[in-house]
Amino acid sequence: MRKFLFVSFLLLSISAFSQGEPKTEIQWLSIEKAEELAKKYDSDMLVFFFRKGCPECTKMKVETLQNLEIIKLINENFFPVTLNARTKATIIYNGKKYTNQQPKEDGETWRHDLYHELVLGGGHQYVYPYIVIIDGEHQPIKYLPGFYPAIRLKRDLLQLIK
Repeated sequence: MRKFLFVSFLLLSISAFSQGEPKTEIQWLSIEKAEELAKKYDSDMLVFFFRKGCPECTKMKVETLQNLEIIKLINENFFPVTLNARTKATIIYNGKKYTNQQPKEDGETWRHDLYHELVLGGGHQYVYPYIVIIDGEHQPIKYLPGFYPAIRLKRDLLQLIK
């Protein structure tokens, strides 16, 4: 009995300390999962569009999206998604199929239709990187084009938190 209590106490202590660790990276989701959760919990999605070879995108990933305050803010208040704005993958979003219509099978020099709809649907031009905040009803509610330093992104995201 003593041995059982000791082992139980030990396991409980270990699990109690491990659960409170702060996250050190954004918990990115697939767009399908984020869409499902945003609708279920009537919460916002944060979609980060980037493109390969984009220096500003890399800078945003390395500097801004690695900031511990930004990580915490995004993980606790949004369902985050990261998408290559030029991917050739077919994406189903809001019951509609989106593709990249570039005829070259291996090329990624043309924007994806989902990027086009979410960014230009709001009357904005193509810029990389690009963050779009979408509510649980699939409506874009905030557009954040270009590179955002952590302090500026934090300020803009805090304005959206309900």
